[in-house]
Amino acid sequence: MDALFNFIGSIFGYVLYFFNSISGNFGVSIILFTLFTRLLMFPLTIKQQKSMAGMQRLQPKMKELQEKYGNDKAKYNEEVQKLYQKEGQSPAGGCLPMLIQLPIFYGLYRAICMPLTCTLHLDLTDDKLASAISRIKSLSDVYTSATSSYYSQINVIEAVRNIGGNYAKYGFTSTEAELLKPIYDLSQQFNFLGIDLLSIAKFWNPAIILTFVVFAASAGGMMLTNKLTGNANQAQMNGCSPNMMGISMGVMSASISLSVPSAMALYWTCSSLFAPAQSWVVNKYYNAAILNAKAEAQRLAKIKLQEESVISATYAKKDIKKFAPIYALPKDGKSEEIINDSEKTDDATLIQDSGAQVSGKKGNSSKKKKSGNKGKQSSSDYQGRKKK
Repeated sequence: MDALFNFIGSIFGYVLYFFNSISGNFGVSIILFTLFTRLLMFPLTIKQQKSMAGMQRLQPKMKELQEKYGNDKAKYNEEVQKLYQKEGQSPAGGCLPMLIQLPIFYGLYRAICMPLTCTLHLDLTDDKLASAISRIKSLSDVYTSATSSYYSQINVIEAVRNIGGNYAKYGFTSTEAELLKPIYDLSQQFNFLGIDLLSIAKFWNPAIILTFVVFAASAGGMMLTNKLTGNANQAQMNGCSPNMMGISMGVMSASISLSVPSAMALYWTCSSLFAPAQSWVVNKYYNAAILNAKAEAQRLAKIKLQEESVISATYAKKDIKKFAPIYALPKDGKSEEIINDSEKTDDATLIQDSGAQVSGKKGNSSKKKKSGNKGKQSSSDYQGRKKK
C-alpha cells in the first residue's frame, strides 16, 4: 500500500510541477490541481448520480419483492440480484467517487511531503546530491530536524531557503550549488497570501488561519451540498441534523489540518468550496427526475424496437420481403384476396343491414307512407348497384 501511494504521489507530483511551471506559485498549483481532479472525477459523479436515480427507480419493485418474500431472506436476496441484473443496476455503483477520494488525498499528501522525489523527481541516491543534502542536514542554524521521517524533505527545502543562495558561506562547491538550485527555486514558491504552505499550523504562525478556513469551508460546503442535492431532508428524516453533520465534518477537517502541511489544508478548503458548485451542476442537469424520465423513454424505445423485430420476423416467415407496419397490408396476391374477401363480407353485411332497415320502414308505412316509399326505393337502388 505504501508503494502504491508513492506511485500515485509521483504522478501527482508531475501534475503539480506542470501547474507550478505555469503559475509560479505552489498555492495556485494546489487550486488548479483541485479543479483538475474535480473535473476528472465529474464523469464518475454523473455515473454516481445515475446509479442513485436507478436505485430510486427500483424502490417500488424492491418493496414488492420484500412483501412477497419478506420471510424468506435468501429468496429475497436472490430475486433482488436478478432485478439488479435485469435493470443493469449495482448498489455499489455510487460509491466509486467516494472511494477515489482517499487515494487522491494520500497521493497528494505524499507529493507535498516528498517534493524532492515526487515533484522535482530528483535522484537522492546520486553521490553528489546526497553529499550536498547531508551537508545541509549538518547545518544546525538553518536545518531543523523533523519529528516524522515524512517531513525530512520539507526540512531540506526549508533549509535551502534559509541559506538564501549563499552557498559559498556554508562551504558548498559550485557543483553542489548547481544541484541545489532547483530545490532553492521551488522553495520560493510556497508562500501563498503570507502563509508558508510547508509549515504545520500552530497558534503562533499564520498557517493557523487556514485551520479556521478549513472548518468554515468543510462545514458550510457540506451543508450547502446537502441542501442542493436534497439530502438535508433525508438526513432529517433519519434523525440526524444536517447542520450537525456539517459541523462534525468541519471539526474533523480542522483537526487533521493541525497535523499536516498547510498545503493540504489549502487543498481541503478548495475541495470543500468546489463541491457545492459541482453539486449544483449535477442537480440541475442530471437530477433524478430527468434521469428517470430519460430511462423511461429508453425503456419504451427498446420495447418498440423489440415489437418491430417481432413483426419483421413474422413477415419474413410469410416470405414478405418488404417490411410493412401493423396498420398497412402488403401489396401482393394474398393481400388482394384478403381485401376482396373483406369487401364481400362488408357488402353482405351492408345488404343485411339495408334489408333490416327496409323491413322496419315497411312496418311504419301506415304512418308515413312517403317515407317508406323512399326507403324502399333507396334499398332497391343500392341492391341494383351492388348487382352491377
